[in-house]
Amino acid sequence: MKLSKVMVIFSVTLVAACSSFFPDKEKDYVYSKEIAALEMPPNLLEEQVADSLNTGANPATLINTIEFIKDNEGSYLLITAPFAYVWRLIAKALTERAIEITDKDRSTAIYYVQYDPDVQDVQDGSFWDEVVFFFGDDPNQEKPYQVFLQQSEQGMRIFVRDEQGHNLSEGNGLHLLNSLFDTIKKNFETH
Repeated sequence: MKLSKVMVIFSVTLVAACSSFFPDKEKDYVYSKEIAALEMPPNLLEEQVADSLNTGANPATLINTIEFIKDNEGSYLLITAPFAYVWRLIAKALTERAIEITDKDRSTAIYYVQYDPDVQDVQDGSFWDEVVFFFGDDPNQEKPYQVFLQQSEQGMRIFVRDEQGHNLSEGNGLHLLNSLFDTIKKNFETH
């Protein structure tokens, strides 16, 4: 009996000691008043400086301009912002629209995507619906496209291209470009 009381007291003391030796970092983070600044890797700092020098302007003043242009080169979006910002902006817009990014190559400024404008939302229904979805034909017939970024004097131009790299200014390519335009414009208006 006396041994069990000693064990209980020892166990409680040990648990209390563990909490002081192994503090809860998550709690420290949540209740902290000040968070240390993030340090940027040197290569990202160099890229940011190079992008701002290439555009010749302060990125903070340029980020809210987007235009849909149709001229002799076809249809494209024009965003007056540095490449690094537009690269992230396009990825965010594609993700918001649930467009699958199959690959990306920043050095050539191309996102490879699978897109179907008539995509059907998956419904959570009965067990039979799940079986049909799993074993049936895919109702979505996505096709590969490229979202290509190109630097110009006015800013970054965004084209939608087919698999062979030809700019698309009609059909599903134009639909994808309009979808990106609407998403980016909505994001600019909310910020």
